[in-house]
Amino acid sequence: MTDSVPADAEAEIAQAVRAALAEHGYARLTTAKIAAAYPKSEAGLYYHFDSKDEMIAAFLEFAAGQLGEELADIDTDDPETRLRAACESLFRSPGEEGAGVHVAVMELLSHAPHNETLRGPLQTLESATLETLTEIVADGIEQGTFRPVDPEATAAFLLAAADGSTGFHVALGMDVGADLRAGWEAYVDGLVANT
Repeated sequence: MTDSVPADAEAEIAQAVRAALAEHGYARLTTAKIAAAYPKSEAGLYYHFDSKDEMIAAFLEFAAGQLGEELADIDTDDPETRLRAACESLFRSPGEEGAGVHVAVMELLSHAPHNETLRGPLQTLESATLETLTEIVADGIEQGTFRPVDPEATAAFLLAAADGSTGFHVALGMDVGADLRAGWEAYVDGLVANT
């Protein structure tokens, strides 16, 4: 990979990788399939990256920043509203925008123990989500919105539940969307102080 990718090229490449991953998954993904989703030439991809995994790693790093911004930019200071909006974003259903990417990231997570190129960016992506959830819960405790709980443990549980729901609900299409929603809503309800 070259040292620096211009911001506009980085965004275009990330969108191409995102679209190709959502459509094909990791196992069937090729640079040609990424190039088909890229508005410029395949040679342009290889100007910046040496391999498919480097392109995916760049997408994950870009996605970590985007997700962090998306969750941080929820237009309210109310921690309960922010946490519910974060859960809406993390608990996807089949067919929703972004659901295919969630499945692709889950697939990438299964390769992370054996793939050095993907492991670091995946840790960055998951850590960004974990950090944002932790901050929301900590803010809620500080403001008296949430009862005193361990913010890190609460965030870890929500992230693990969201990642797990991607497997059996989104990837396998099991009809548990209403149950998952009821579960995370009840969990958030249980965090609210004075309930």
